[in-house]
Amino acid sequence: MKSVLTDIAREAGAIAMRHFRKIDEAAVERKTTHRDLVTFVDKEVEQYTFDRLNREFPDHALIGEESGQVSDGIGGLFILDPIDGTVNYARGLPHFGFSIARKEGEKVTHGLTYLPAFDEMYYAEEGAGASLNGEKIHVSEQGTISDSIVATGFACIRGELKPDGVPIFNSLIYKTRDLRRLGAATADLAYTARGLFEGFYEMGLSPWDVAAGSLLVTEAGGKFTGFAGENNPLSGNKILATNARIHDELQKLIEEALQG
Repeated sequence: MKSVLTDIAREAGAIAMRHFRKIDEAAVERKTTHRDLVTFVDKEVEQYTFDRLNREFPDHALIGEESGQVSDGIGGLFILDPIDGTVNYARGLPHFGFSIARKEGEKVTHGLTYLPAFDEMYYAEEGAGASLNGEKIHVSEQGTISDSIVATGFACIRGELKPDGVPIFNSLIYKTRDLRRLGAATADLAYTARGLFEGFYEMGLSPWDVAAGSLLVTEAGGKFTGFAGENNPLSGNKILATNARIHDELQKLIEEALQG
């Protein structure tokens, strides 16, 4: 499984990099709002990946951000985000990623995130740990909120959700060492697994944004849950990923901010 998925990811990344910083604004489409973008490269990468997965794992179902569910199967489910961080990608910013996860039932068994602009391949299997370019990775050992760097994003604004995440940001900016907003949840989750961030929270994401990263974080020793009543974090609706040490305190602060 690992060799096939990493091979697919490298070729998918090569497709993305061939067009990186060469896309004209006219080639960028709007899916729902001016913030929700898709390029022809998103579609090309997704089609390539689905073609490969169908050949390698014909008994598996497939679902992707651009196509929705394209096939049924009894061997498991692959969840794909061809280019997470399309706004970054379309503007020539390097924080974008290819992400693929495999599920059996409600459990993620394999997760891969590839950041092609940095040639960083993150991979995790259930019970086998997480790695970056073949080397084991672990979450940060930081245990205090005030010394923690926490990442977030604003998919909630794009989705016009109410309440949104702005009150959380306004609260945590005073309580953490700093906040970061990279614009790609796949990168945020990979960096949390790697120990660059102590945590990441966001509202209004989708399963393809978080499935692979959830396994990266937990296999690296961290914790991945929902918040504010969300009991199915793989939906992406309200997700909190941390190094586990700050999890309960950060979850409490987030929920207090939402309550006003």
